[in-house]
Amino acid sequence: MKTAMRHTPRTTRRASLLVMLAACGCVVEKIDAIIAEHGVTYWPSSTGDGEGSTSDTSTSTSTSTSTAESSVEGGGSHAASTLLASDTTDGDGSSSTGPVEPNCGNGAVEDGETCDDGNVDPDDGCKECARDSIIFISSETYQGYNLGGLYGADQRCRSLAAKAGLLRPETFRAWLSTPTMSAADRLSHSRGRYTLVNGLVIANDWASLTSGSLLNTITADENSQSQDTRVWTGTLADGQPAVGSEFCGDWDDDSGLLLFGGAGRSLAADSGWSFFDQSECGSQYRLYCFEN
Repeated sequence: MKTAMRHTPRTTRRASLLVMLAACGCVVEKIDAIIAEHGVTYWPSSTGDGEGSTSDTSTSTSTSTSTAESSVEGGGSHAASTLLASDTTDGDGSSSTGPVEPNCGNGAVEDGETCDDGNVDPDDGCKECARDSIIFISSETYQGYNLGGLYGADQRCRSLAAKAGLLRPETFRAWLSTPTMSAADRLSHSRGRYTLVNGLVIANDWASLTSGSLLNTITADENSQSQDTRVWTGTLADGQPAVGSEFCGDWDDDSGLLLFGGAGRSLAADSGWSFFDQSECGSQYRLYCFEN
C-alpha cells in the first residue's frame, strides 16, 4: 500500500484534496446554519468553555452591558459588583468614596475651616482658612480674688465684647490659668492671625502668639482705647500655669485677698506680656480677652 501511494499521480492527489475541502465546506455551512437558526453565538475562551460569549467585537460591548444590567436586577452577580465598583471611581482612577477632606483655598467654608476666601492674602482676615481672632485688654479692672473663677472671668470678657458690639461675643474667654487648668487648654490654637479690634496684628498664629515675642503690644481695649496696666493671668507666655503663683485662691476666694497672683504687663511685647511678676490679689488689674 505504501508503495502504491508513492506512485499516485499528482492529478489524482489534487482531486482527492478538492473533494475533502468540499466536504469540510459543507460541514461548516451546516454548523453556521444551526447557529443562525438558534441565535447562539460562539467564541472560544482561554479556558476552552465558549458558552455565553460573543462571536465578534461588534457585539461584545452590548452583550457585556446587558449581562451586567441583568445581574444587578437579579442580585449578587460578581460582574455587576465589578461594574458598580467602577462607577465609584473618578476619571483618574482614584476612589470617590469616603469622607471628603476640606480643601483650603477652594472658596467654600468646610469642616475644620472658619473661612475660605480662595486666596493666600492674610490681610483680608483669612489666613490658612482660619479667620482672624480678636484680642483685647478689658476696659474694666478687677480684684484677683474676686473674679468668680475661670467661668466668672470668661463672663466678664463676654459682657464687655457684647457691649462693644463685637461679633461672636459669646466665644470670648480670659487668658487665665489655675494650677489644674491652663490657658492653652482653654483656648483654641488658631492657624489664623490674632489681632486687636483696630486690626493691628499681635501674632500670625498660635505658635507665634506663644513664642514669647509679640508683633505688637496688647494695649487696645474692646472699644479700641489704649490701656497700659497690669493684667491678671497666672499664665506664662506659652499658655501654661505660672509656676509658684498662688492664683488668688483660683481667682474666687476671699482668702485670696492675702495671697498673690501672677500678672502680665500690657505694654510688654516679650514674654512679660503674659507673666511679669506676682501681685497682691486685692489689686485692681485688667484681663486679656481672646475670641475663641
